[in-house]
Amino acid sequence: MDAYLWPALFALFLWWFSTGAVIYLDGLPRPTFKWSMLGASVVLVAALFGIGATANDTTLSGAYCAFASGLLVWGWIELSFYTGYVTGPRTHPCPEGCRGWKHFGHAIMTSLWHELAILAGAAIVLAVTWDQPNKVGLWTFVVLWWMHQSAKLNVFLGVRNVTEEFVPEHLTFLRSFLTKRTSMNLLFPVSVTVSTVVCVYLVDAAVAPGASTFDAAGYSFLATLMTLAILEHWFLMLPLPAQKLWSWGLKSRPEGQPFEVDVVAGFLGAGKTTYLRRALASVDPNVPTVALINDFGELGVDASLLYGRGADVVELPNGCICCSLRQDLAQQLREALATYRPQRILIEPSGIADVASLLGVLEEADIKPLLRTLRLTTVVDAGAFLRDYAQLPEHFETQARLTPLFVVNKIDTVNEGELQTVYDTLRALNPRAGIIKATYGQTENGTPDGNSLALLSADTTKALDSQHTAHHVHDGAHVAPDVDPGQQQNSEDAGNDETPPTHVNALGLDTWSARLTGACDPQSLRAVLDAVASGAFGDVARVKGIARAGAGWVHFDMAGGRSSVAAFAPHRDDEPRVVAIGREVDGDRLKAAFEACRTPIVGTC
Repeated sequence: MDAYLWPALFALFLWWFSTGAVIYLDGLPRPTFKWSMLGASVVLVAALFGIGATANDTTLSGAYCAFASGLLVWGWIELSFYTGYVTGPRTHPCPEGCRGWKHFGHAIMTSLWHELAILAGAAIVLAVTWDQPNKVGLWTFVVLWWMHQSAKLNVFLGVRNVTEEFVPEHLTFLRSFLTKRTSMNLLFPVSVTVSTVVCVYLVDAAVAPGASTFDAAGYSFLATLMTLAILEHWFLMLPLPAQKLWSWGLKSRPEGQPFEVDVVAGFLGAGKTTYLRRALASVDPNVPTVALINDFGELGVDASLLYGRGADVVELPNGCICCSLRQDLAQQLREALATYRPQRILIEPSGIADVASLLGVLEEADIKPLLRTLRLTTVVDAGAFLRDYAQLPEHFETQARLTPLFVVNKIDTVNEGELQTVYDTLRALNPRAGIIKATYGQTENGTPDGNSLALLSADTTKALDSQHTAHHVHDGAHVAPDVDPGQQQNSEDAGNDETPPTHVNALGLDTWSARLTGACDPQSLRAVLDAVASGAFGDVARVKGIARAGAGWVHFDMAGGRSSVAAFAPHRDDEPRVVAIGREVDGDRLKAAFEACRTPIVGTC
């Protein structure tokens, strides 16, 4: 009996401990990952050496060494995945509503490099044990691969128990590929049956008359792993507390830190970023703060204007916090909470964002309990509001009903009669909301009380999301549920690799963006912005960007028919770029216009 019992206990302990160690290490702060991988790589080399050194050893100790080495090689592969070093080319969630083979393809792309690493590891182990009698290390690796692939496919197809707590925060995008269902998927009985048949064969081989101590130990190791594979599958379907097995490993995961959220919403060019810069100026430096900035366009600009303002800035470009980007926001929010452990989060959605969808993210089960206070402020451009409202009344009415506070910005651009009309319109849209005036984002008489937005109930969020779905269309038509919005982009210039694609959103607005090189003449930039404001390049609602100018940099902007060019202090990673938002933006002519603003000495801009 000892010939089978001790190998089984050894396999059980080593599997349990190594799994817990991976869980513990991938739950530590991300700066520790490089050291974890360095140590694991040293162990990997030793494990491969152990497999090779025992390949011709058919003693009991040779079986133990080969098994442990094979399991450690697998441990390196798992740790490299869960720390995010070897995953796949896709690092964002699957779009909502994506189904079928397209969903499966997205899932493969999240772990493609990981799967290739498994094949490479198997090839190396096979090579060092080729034509040798001790293949315990090789078969250990193969059984672990079977456990991994079978469980992974079953979770993708749908199981009753989806243990999301084992997914580290930096890989939260993987949660969009975990499917929960009450019924059994068709693969599950096949997986359990195959594993059971193989397990019976291994047990029979271990206890066969005449089996050597080496064979008994080797087959016992493999039979134990296959038994664990069967148990692991039943954990997916039965209400068994799997997480309690590795509660010690989960202790490295940071406990939730309560935080406050300030959402600063508003239409294109209203002055959200300027208002946010003012808010950051008053942030207590002792309060960890994160600013999540969402730009409608692949090349964001707003985040660059907030670096060095007292908060860690996280950029979320290329969207409007809707559809698949809602999942991206949820992922970024979770990562920010895990990485920075902030006490306050400032969120600036893009000018065409759906605020109801954003608030829905804050209602998610793992976020809502930590949300201490939620404040929503909507910034309004006094000079452009009446025009924008006339063009997009439904958008403004939906947003206005949610906000408890309007900040009417740029009051210096209108007369008293126009300002009163803006006030009357806002009061008609939301009589309960407060209204304060601002110039260049600086509010008058401070901020009134009562701008805390009560946490939305699940029913309210669901209703808001239904309203969002009903009117949120792309390019004038409803988006098919399995269409990835990122694939709806059309190239602004198919022959120009430097120019990102155009993105079309729900309100019929599209964005054009380009990188700038060289230095620009500020006067020429102003001329281009004035031409844009006059309609020379289409119905452009907003142009913004940063560029080199002489020995320094400038930030340029056009919104509401008004343009500005001002000095700018770049962040170390900044690159000159420009973004335009509107309808039927003439990207070719706009790019040529910005190229023409180059200074004669430096070259193109």
